[in-house]
Amino acid sequence: MTTSSCEPGTLAEKLKTEMEQTHGPLLGGLRLANALGHASVAGLRQARYRGQVAVTLFTLPHRRGFYALTRDVAHWLAQARITSSAE
Repeated sequence: MTTSSCEPGTLAEKLKTEMEQTHGPLLGGLRLANALGHASVAGLRQARYRGQVAVTLFTLPHRRGFYALTRDVAHWLAQARITSSAE
C-alpha cells in the first residue's frame, strides 16, 4: 500500500479493511498495544492511566483488560500518518 498519495479518509479505509481482516472488529491486549505504538500492555496501561491514549478504550463484561474498535485505531493511525507527513 502506497501511503504517500492517500487522502486521510482513503488511507483510514484501507487500514480499517486490512486490520479488520487480520484482527477482527476489536483489538485488545498486545495487539492493541502494538497498534498504538506501545511496546507492551503495561506501557499502554500507563498511557491510559495518564490520559495519553487518543482512541476510546472500553471494557467488556466478564473479560479482563480493555479494548478498542479496530476502525477507531485505523482512523487514528491514518490521522497520525497524514499529520506527520504534513510537518
